[in-house]
Amino acid sequence: MVKKTFRSFLLLTIVLSLLLAGCAKRSGIKVTSALTPPAETEFAYVVPFVTTLVPESFGEPAFNGFVDTLNASRGKTPVNTFLILKEELKEVDPAWLEKQLYITGEIWSYIENSGCCSTELRVKGRVQIFEPGRRSPAVEIFVPLDSFFDHDASKLSVERDKLSKRLARELADQTIKALAPR
Repeated sequence: MVKKTFRSFLLLTIVLSLLLAGCAKRSGIKVTSALTPPAETEFAYVVPFVTTLVPESFGEPAFNGFVDTLNASRGKTPVNTFLILKEELKEVDPAWLEKQLYITGEIWSYIENSGCCSTELRVKGRVQIFEPGRRSPAVEIFVPLDSFFDHDASKLSVERDKLSKRLARELADQTIKALAPR
């Protein structure tokens, strides 16, 4: 009887996991207007991400991974270096900023939904690419992600790190695609 119950529970867990994987949202790119990939440019500035109700242990590694991935893939773009803008955006001279290629980002809607045996993680991220001479973003990239794990198979800290790295990689990959020459 116990074996049959365990098998039923295992089968139900597998089926639910497959359903969740099939229903997972895919990343998407929303182009608010056409981005003209720049000719060879020395720097693209990256503004630290704004995080809303996101643990620092998630948001900071996601931003750092994003910038690292951009720089590792810069050969696919006309950008020589993706440089972190150290000042807050409101402290930067608007006349100077308007002449730059720069990237802003946000992470929000981070949710850990735990039950007795499993946890679902969800997060949303957005990146906006601004061309020189424009005040509105040329490209907006929106990435909703989720994951699900069994407590017997992994730990929350491990899965949180995986999701943070996945968000960074997905946002960076979409950004590189947007900046790549066509």
